[in-house]
Amino acid sequence: MNSLELRGISAAYDRIDVLFDIDLVVPEGNVVALLGPNGAGKSTLLRVAAGLHGPASGDVLVAGRRVNGVPPEELARRGMCLIPEGRGIFPNLTVRENLRMMTFTGTKLSDVEERSFIRFPRLKERIGQTAGTLSGGEQQMLAMARGLATDPALLLLDELSMGLAPIIVEELYEIVAQVAREGVSILVVEQFASTVLGVADYAAILVQGRIVRAGQPHELAEDLSKAYLGA
Repeated sequence: MNSLELRGISAAYDRIDVLFDIDLVVPEGNVVALLGPNGAGKSTLLRVAAGLHGPASGDVLVAGRRVNGVPPEELARRGMCLIPEGRGIFPNLTVRENLRMMTFTGTKLSDVEERSFIRFPRLKERIGQTAGTLSGGEQQMLAMARGLATDPALLLLDELSMGLAPIIVEELYEIVAQVAREGVSILVVEQFASTVLGVADYAAILVQGRIVRAGQPHELAEDLSKAYLGA
């Protein structure tokens, strides 16, 4: 079964068209990378998938069921988790307080912390620290820990690498690969392709609101050069 399927998705802001007839599939338990230059429409596509922006046309299916118009909070209850660009943490709260916010699902704080610290031991060392004073990489770890605390079936990641050193990005994508091995389906949007392609099962290239190529990562090297260089 496909965890997520977009069929003929077009989207706009006011009267400005952004996405054009997008077809994209995230098979169950797979990592799919959506790549493309800045301004291609990648984040808009994630917002449509997460129910935050209604499509002008087309259908969004989660686990085979059409979910057009379903509120984001209901999609979250069905197992979807979006970690947005900019990390989406509460900077004025401590690490523990940020994690406590995820107990609304009924999971005990001790269980949330245990899951988080197994994946991100550094957070345990920072448990009483205000989140806004963490390094960029640690903030991204906290954002991922918060999202994974809900035990999602489908994880949407937007620009995981933004503003981070390459060694931190590599560490984070090792976690992404581990999460995928545990059976979570992942759609990850990235502007920079090299690291994400190392963990992706499939990839698609989005340029000016259209998917111009899709396939296995090793098939897309030449097309990626053309997409980013405007050839």
